[in-house]
Amino acid sequence: MTVRDIEKYRRRFPAEFIAGIENYRHCAVIPCFNENDSFGETLASVTQAAAAAKLKVAVLAVINFPQGADPAESLELLRRIKQKEVFSEDLFYLYAPEISGGVGKARKLGMDSFLNSIPAEEVENSIIYSLDGDTVIENDYFIETEKFFSASACGGAVVSLRHQPGETPEVENAIRRYEKYLDRYVEKLRLCNSPYAFHTVGSAFAVRGSTYLRSGGMKVRTAGEDFYFLQEAAKTSGIGVIEKVLVHPSPRISARTPFGTGQAVNDIISGKSLPEISDSAFERLGKLLAAVDISTLGTDIPELPEKDFLLKEKFFQVWPGIRRNTPCEKLCKAFHIWFDGLKTLRFLHYCDGR
Repeated sequence: MTVRDIEKYRRRFPAEFIAGIENYRHCAVIPCFNENDSFGETLASVTQAAAAAKLKVAVLAVINFPQGADPAESLELLRRIKQKEVFSEDLFYLYAPEISGGVGKARKLGMDSFLNSIPAEEVENSIIYSLDGDTVIENDYFIETEKFFSASACGGAVVSLRHQPGETPEVENAIRRYEKYLDRYVEKLRLCNSPYAFHTVGSAFAVRGSTYLRSGGMKVRTAGEDFYFLQEAAKTSGIGVIEKVLVHPSPRISARTPFGTGQAVNDIISGKSLPEISDSAFERLGKLLAAVDISTLGTDIPELPEKDFLLKEKFFQVWPGIRRNTPCEKLCKAFHIWFDGLKTLRFLHYCDGR
């Protein structure tokens, strides 16, 4: 990525310059809404992990609240940070009142501001760690993530997680059931050799600065922003998985988004069942992906199974153009860029709906 590319992104998404953060090459971006009580523990865990790794890591708290929300708790955290009641020499903050676009907007503000504040020529060497204001990390978090980025050419890493204990037996049971539900989905994708076999949780990933920019920055949506961002990062630079459990998000009940951890915990406690995908749907996915190789993809109308779905998604209309503009050795990657994480999920639902 060239300095010109970086400046182009900066012009497209102007962001605040944060004085002092230009001396860092690593940054943990942490949105904080209603996390006055938990942020101190989060900050302590990040500070201790950075010290264990002997790594200089900026901590950027994006203190925010949505339009129409009670700002009291966020304002109290802002006051405590300004008064240095919550303090680290590596702590910086952005204040983002009445934002729209959910937590994705807060993450984007923080990540864009960090990359706008460091020298453009250092973006390639920078790492952005995505956490939450009620999440704690293990002491070896930065040791393991640094080890990953030193050894891997991937542009990003998804970090394995286990939620903190629930405050009641009902919440504890619900969050463990939800974890197993997510793990089953990812494991079944892995057995199908899908390149999108990874969790997409906002408090449990890290990306190179260059990958962040190549992916178009964090997505801004009411929900699912982490899924869409990591999908793009997988397409542009590849996503790896750190199998060691290093991140512990909160299991708190929430209905702030139409889906996600908080809503799932709510649903389980209220007796609703989670929407499981059948083994037969994954079997069909596995057969489709197994048929994807250079020899089958080398024609305008490849001989692939599940043609009804591919026709529905207009694959045979777009593939001839993709094939003409793609070197033979990159056809498989081109297919997986088209058949991305979202199309994978649509395919599985399609199979279960027939």
